[in-house]
Amino acid sequence: MDSVLKFVFKPLKIKSMEIENRIGMPSMHLNFTPNGAIGEKIISFYKERAKGGVGLIVIGGCSINDTAGGEHLIGLHSDKFIPGLKRLTEEIHKTSQTKIAAQLYHAGRYASSFFIGKQPVAPSPVASKLTKETPKELSIDEIKTIEDDFANAAYRAKISGFDSVEILGSAGYLISQFLSPLTNLRKDIYGGSFENRARFGVEVIKKVREAVGDDFPIMIRQGGSDFVRRSNTTAEILEAIKLFSKAGIDLINVTGGWHETHVPQIAGVVPNAGFAYLAYGIKKATGKPVIISNRVSTIELAAKLIRDGWGDMVNLGRPLIADPYLINKAREDKTKQIIPCISCNQLCFDAVFKGKEVGCSVNPIAGKELLYQNGIKKADKTKNIAIIGAGAGGMSAAIYAAQRGYRVTVFEKKERIGGQLHIASAPSDKKEFANLITYFENEAKRLNIKIVTNREIKAGDILKDNYDEIIVATGAKPIIPNIENINSENVVKAEDVLSGQTALKDRVAIIGGGAVGVDAALYILEHSRINAEQAAFLLKWEAETCDKVKELATKGFKDITIIEMLDSIGKDIGKTTRWIALKELAFCGVKMITNAKAKKIEKDGIVIEDKDAKESKIPADTVVLAVGYKPENQLYNILKEKLGDRVHIIGDAEKVAKLPDAVHTGFKLAVEI
Repeated sequence: MDSVLKFVFKPLKIKSMEIENRIGMPSMHLNFTPNGAIGEKIISFYKERAKGGVGLIVIGGCSINDTAGGEHLIGLHSDKFIPGLKRLTEEIHKTSQTKIAAQLYHAGRYASSFFIGKQPVAPSPVASKLTKETPKELSIDEIKTIEDDFANAAYRAKISGFDSVEILGSAGYLISQFLSPLTNLRKDIYGGSFENRARFGVEVIKKVREAVGDDFPIMIRQGGSDFVRRSNTTAEILEAIKLFSKAGIDLINVTGGWHETHVPQIAGVVPNAGFAYLAYGIKKATGKPVIISNRVSTIELAAKLIRDGWGDMVNLGRPLIADPYLINKAREDKTKQIIPCISCNQLCFDAVFKGKEVGCSVNPIAGKELLYQNGIKKADKTKNIAIIGAGAGGMSAAIYAAQRGYRVTVFEKKERIGGQLHIASAPSDKKEFANLITYFENEAKRLNIKIVTNREIKAGDILKDNYDEIIVATGAKPIIPNIENINSENVVKAEDVLSGQTALKDRVAIIGGGAVGVDAALYILEHSRINAEQAAFLLKWEAETCDKVKELATKGFKDITIIEMLDSIGKDIGKTTRWIALKELAFCGVKMITNAKAKKIEKDGIVIEDKDAKESKIPADTVVLAVGYKPENQLYNILKEKLGDRVHIIGDAEKVAKLPDAVHTGFKLAVEI
């Protein structure tokens, strides 16, 4: 075991609960319980994470009453849910040493009338930026009833076998709404002064303590700052958490700001462990153990945070979706086998916001544990399989086919495997995509997959060899639009920009405002401004003013224009990351032109036509093509005609889509072939 990892594998005792290691899995909406009841799907999901060695699992949010959030949440507001909850805790405790807690959830004004069937409630009738609905102001009697609902839900959790409960006090939900002067405009004992605004949270905690007894651990999920203008800052939160701690909190699970914050919380643009300082501040202020959350992507980083005293535990949320066994793999010196979370959000948080079940871009089994509870089925007989193309789809197929016992050879025309992952990982907010390439390389070596690089396969090369199955994963190629002078010297492809293969002049126009065009713009910005290390140096030595350093670190010296035919930029980017990209482009002065078509490229610019057929010229010295890709399937068509059902096609070669489509189609074929 790596020497730093030892800091993860120390137990932590919180009252009656002894956690065997310092890694937790925080509460995350999974959309696995459409009627609120625990079923086999969610049990299988959490059971695998428990078997994988995680110290503490928090499930939820769990609704505490009928206004909390709706039936898509885990139900804890009625005794009818107790049998399913008991089944979950029994399965976890029977198969592991993992401790499990239930999060007590009330969304307040974040709830939607569509889900709860009535008007949402809140401390004051301040409209929600998420739902656009105005909530009903709670009366004092209704406040007391909700406090009792928290306590009753906590008691149900205890008798259902949970080791702890976690009160949700973060993210702009009900307790946050009472605490914030932005959403609490009351004039009674629950509003006005800071102590009055904190009163609801304090009373909830006290009633929960009374319901569960003195020795039962109570956690709170607490944001370290609201990160919302005119709301609570770090200073106010520290005062609030002191009151909450005295009221009966034993363990503080520290996260970032509200859902409507102007500061990114979980996207790749957030530095790793970017909010650890919030956990440390709360730990120092209260003397209570804390859990660090948000953007800790690896167990090695978690161990260093614990070693260095930033907190007592670390949450690995998305990483445990990507690899449920990462704790045991680390314990067994198998860290190279850990499937890396790449912080893409595509099938986890983006899925939740679409009302879909959670999955994982890099782990096709996530959310399907019930189907694969006995692992991937070994093949009845050995086959020789050739895979043409070593991108995400080809390598996914190779790895899972090899796990089934097949002999696999992968041919790649470039010098290294990875395909479009090299391009995708170029912007700094997506740099962790490159970790997937490293994982593929490690697994190929471990599973004895033969990788042949620098080899472009022709149909005749495959036909002369006797492969049982052939998988074509040749990916896609850029679309070259029909624009006058498209082959001019000042025109380059986005992939050449993102791979660092071309120099750009100061005035850059990007044709195409989808994900690739946005990535190209962000990449160009990054390489025309100072980096974090340079900024820190200038600040430390007072070489420049703070304002000057901010300008040098954000604006960039390139003049960038994005030209898009559709009515908005970045339509194909996920909801949880799109707003961040657009905000950065706007902040950095990138001009974004929509409903416009490029007509002609000239030496000093592009002639465009707007939706009214009016032409204008955009000044530019370099033109970047980012209009999309089309399947590269010529080889497949030839082989399919000659070899029939022995030939298969996956990933972008079949249909241009996103990373998870490539990984999942590769997996699906490998387990069925």
